[in-house]
Amino acid sequence: MSKAKPKAEPETAPADPSFPEWLKGRLRFGLADDCVILFIPSRARDKSRLNDQAEWASQALELMGRLYGGATGYKALCGIWRDDENGGQLLDDEPIMIQSLAKRQDVEDHVKIGELANFLKRMGKKTKQGAVAVVFNNAIHFISNYD
Repeated sequence: MSKAKPKAEPETAPADPSFPEWLKGRLRFGLADDCVILFIPSRARDKSRLNDQAEWASQALELMGRLYGGATGYKALCGIWRDDENGGQLLDDEPIMIQSLAKRQDVEDHVKIGELANFLKRMGKKTKQGAVAVVFNNAIHFISNYD
């Protein structure tokens, strides 16, 4: 039996009638892109409204566009966060969600991970958050140490 590697799938969809076959090939296990999500808070930990949420969202979109090739922001969200360090106080939020579908090699790149972490730490510190979150696929990671 031959141990030759299977032919790599094209990165972009062909402009011919074989699109359904191309798409079927991309949906096989192992060829999916990774999803990276972060949240831009609307309030500080003391419940005061942030005046610069749109600026943080713009910076996040640019960063994720540069790191992962593109990003989409979603504004019409509402959320709540339990602040365990403050007696479990519930904090209302209207975050902006920034999402990128990224190639695995970009998500695993140590330089890109560092750039994303530095942005999140800077945002968490400047916006006075108890924690900021980033989601990779279905796993959420919290950053609460901003040093």
